[in-house]
Amino acid sequence: MKNSMFCDVCGKILNTTKNENGQVFGVCSCGFKEEICSGFVVSQNVVKEKERGEGILIEAETRGFPNICKKCGYGECDIHEILPSYSDEAGVILYRCKKCKFVHRQHDGTGNN
Repeated sequence: MKNSMFCDVCGKILNTTKNENGQVFGVCSCGFKEEICSGFVVSQNVVKEKERGEGILIEAETRGFPNICKKCGYGECDIHEILPSYSDEAGVILYRCKKCKFVHRQHDGTGNN
């Protein structure tokens, strides 16, 4: 019988199991198994994770920002702003066409041209 809860082979913490006779065994993932002293209290509180489904994220069709696409000429886009690294720099604005998904990058801090 063993008084330690660590594997003799690899040093990991042993998982405890009980057999039908009430004997407590320490089992390691490396294959090591040994009976443990009965002074140890064995309790396994397994918390099950809640089942998660596919989710309810629905991409709603929203009206786009008015901008003429430089590739296909469509008049609406989605915009994404990338904030500057330093306070004296201008931010970068990405215009993504709602029709052809072409991305135009504006990084000079000027208006919509």
